[in-house]
Amino acid sequence: MAQSNVKMDPVKAAGLLEKWISFYDMNNPKAWDKDEYGFVKDTCKAMQFAAQALRGKGGAAKPAQRQEAAAQLKDWVEEYEMDNPANWEKENAQFVKEVVQAIEFAAAFLKGK
Repeated sequence: MAQSNVKMDPVKAAGLLEKWISFYDMNNPKAWDKDEYGFVKDTCKAMQFAAQALRGKGGAAKPAQRQEAAAQLKDWVEEYEMDNPANWEKENAQFVKEVVQAIEFAAAFLKGK
């Protein structure tokens, strides 16, 4: 990807994950197809968990829980082709780019602890 990276830090990444959850109504099963919502719900939980961890909240999570959340975040990027700018809506391109960076940052953070 030839685009420049946004300076990411734990607080910014946590905020972007929470904004994504809200923007895409990930807490609302009625906003998604029934067969899709299980994956969406699991990813939403992983994003919430990551946001808490990035802010130093949520207590001591087990390494397996951190690894599972990191893997779920990466799966989301792949499943919805978020890492392919050609699939982004032009008006949301900058937001999606930043969220992908936040997900990558969060996944690395979760794996690194």
